[in-house]
Amino acid sequence: MASRRGFLRATLAGAAVAGATPLIARAVTEEEIEAAEREQAELERLAQEEQTLLAAAQAREGALQQQLAVIDRQRFAAVERLRDVNRQLETVELEVFDINASIANLNRALARETDNLGARVRSLYKAGRTSMLETVLSSSSFSEALDRATSLERALAQDLEEIDALRRSRQTVHLRTADLAARLQQMDELRQQAATIESELQRRSQEQQDLIFGVQQEQTSLDANVDAFQAEAAVVGNRILVLRDIRQRELAQLERILALQQAQEQARELARQVAATQGTSVAGVYTWPLWGLITTEFGGCTFGQCPHIGIDIAEDMLAPVVAANDGIVLVADYVVPGNRQASYGMIVVIAHNQNEETLYAHLDDWTSPPPVSPGQFVSRGQVIGYVGLTGWTTGPHLHFEYRVNGVANNPRNVLV
Repeated sequence: MASRRGFLRATLAGAAVAGATPLIARAVTEEEIEAAEREQAELERLAQEEQTLLAAAQAREGALQQQLAVIDRQRFAAVERLRDVNRQLETVELEVFDINASIANLNRALARETDNLGARVRSLYKAGRTSMLETVLSSSSFSEALDRATSLERALAQDLEEIDALRRSRQTVHLRTADLAARLQQMDELRQQAATIESELQRRSQEQQDLIFGVQQEQTSLDANVDAFQAEAAVVGNRILVLRDIRQRELAQLERILALQQAQEQARELARQVAATQGTSVAGVYTWPLWGLITTEFGGCTFGQCPHIGIDIAEDMLAPVVAANDGIVLVADYVVPGNRQASYGMIVVIAHNQNEETLYAHLDDWTSPPPVSPGQFVSRGQVIGYVGLTGWTTGPHLHFEYRVNGVANNPRNVLV
């Protein structure tokens, strides 16, 4: 058993020396995955916190927008009120203008009437009572004289009435002017109040807009933080998936290695049992596994090894390779599990008794993989694989080894 373990170790060591990648380049631990999950959870928690803050900021913006809408409605009402007051002021100012024009006209008419009355009074005063008497006496009759006197008195009374009417009109206009002046002052005060209110509402509106802008800036920052945390969490999540995939592959590979080791142990035990019943093989009972062109003999130098520890036999792709002797299959897999390009590539190892084993390398793995499995009994001449191009090779060929107690021997010593 020790010799067979040594053979397997030697085979794997030869692959490593030849530059094969290790079975597990880097072990991924559960602790590493858990640390990544904690990091992802922390990033998601931070993203959730930022989303909570973002929701609060959005709520604040909504409240501020409502307040701004109220202020804007008040401001628009104040502006409309100011426009209404200005329109009323314009109306009153036009009335004042018209009244001032009326007052000017009344003053001119009153001046004319006053001048006329004065002229008439002065004329009567200069004429004196004699003139009046002469006017009466010069009449053709008493009736005519009376009519003339009455006409003069009536004219004088009419002048006085017109003057009195003009004075009353002017007084009415002056009262109207005073009322309009009071209204003008009141309107001006209302305009100032409306302008003050509109200015204050404009200031409050600007303050609300500034607050809203600040909240929107805060939302932009929070939204960027949420995106950043979520993106980072997604990256960590992808890393977790990769780590879990690697971990699962590693566990599967370990299970595969353990199963292979178990199968090899079972095969070795079976080989011992076969050897106990059939005896130990002797030189000259091994058959050639493949008939073809010998390209490298045992002990020579080749690309990957010097000295060469087997015989290389060139042949066409998928040429059948047979077991050199009866035995139990120990290995039917890549020399480095999962790596078809490493070292010997696809191999089959057969234990023929407690001491002797043979190896068949560079077998095909796609079109016609080995039709045998570990623990299987094979007979001499039974097909155990096909010529391929796996591992390090410059062309289709079989690398054949014969080992005794784990040490490579020249296969020609036993081949017939």
